[in-house]
Amino acid sequence: MNDIIPPPSPEWETIRYCLPRSLVTGILWSALMLRRRSFVRDARAALAGLQPPLEVAGGENVPARGPLLVACNHYNRPGFDAWWLALAISAAVGARRAPGIDPEVRWVMTAAWTFPESRWKRRFLTPLTKWAFRRVAQVYDFVPMPAMPPDPGEVEERARAVLETVRLARRGFSIGLAPEGMDTPGELGEPPAGAGRFLALLVEAGLAILPVGASERAGRLRVSFGPAFVPPIPLAREERDRAVSRQVMEAIARQLP
Repeated sequence: MNDIIPPPSPEWETIRYCLPRSLVTGILWSALMLRRRSFVRDARAALAGLQPPLEVAGGENVPARGPLLVACNHYNRPGFDAWWLALAISAAVGARRAPGIDPEVRWVMTAAWTFPESRWKRRFLTPLTKWAFRRVAQVYDFVPMPAMPPDPGEVEERARAVLETVRLARRGFSIGLAPEGMDTPGELGEPPAGAGRFLALLVEAGLAILPVGASERAGRLRVSFGPAFVPPIPLAREERDRAVSRQVMEAIARQLP
């Protein structure tokens, strides 16, 4: 599954990623005041100014009803911020849900930026981003998860995040996540150990997996949806992690160029 995403090309320069100033101001104010917001509504506002506009493929594969586990690749490159993945996918999913069905996707997001290359940034910026991301998570009902690779000191925090995500799934909410859990520039990465068991817990809680591939093609951002499915889950614990991860990542890979 390596080398799925092509290397950098000049066509990326034609894509303008810019959040409206009024939207940024509104989100910051809501985060400070802890006022709830609709992520789907904010996603639509953000994408309204995207040039060229978002391309959606396979939209007919998004179920109109039923809770979903939206699983996407952790697409990234210099100049592309990860929140555009969540914005694009949430807007596309929300547009295809039936009236009266909750259109929101509750994303499992990073709890903080860790800056492994800089001790100074880890000391000062990591705590700041942890505070800010927690506020954003409260605004949108997201789940902050400690970043990969895992820090031994964050075992309890990670366990709480897993339990909170499963709780949301059991309540019938749709969940969004990137199984890779971290940036893997230029390729589709291998999920970390335990990702398959986490996915299995969410499937057992009642979620169908909706695979999504995100990429940039022909000078525009593109999200492609595959058919929703429920993977068979091996009974043996030692087989479950690898088997479920492989099924989900192969489904995502089929949606990439």
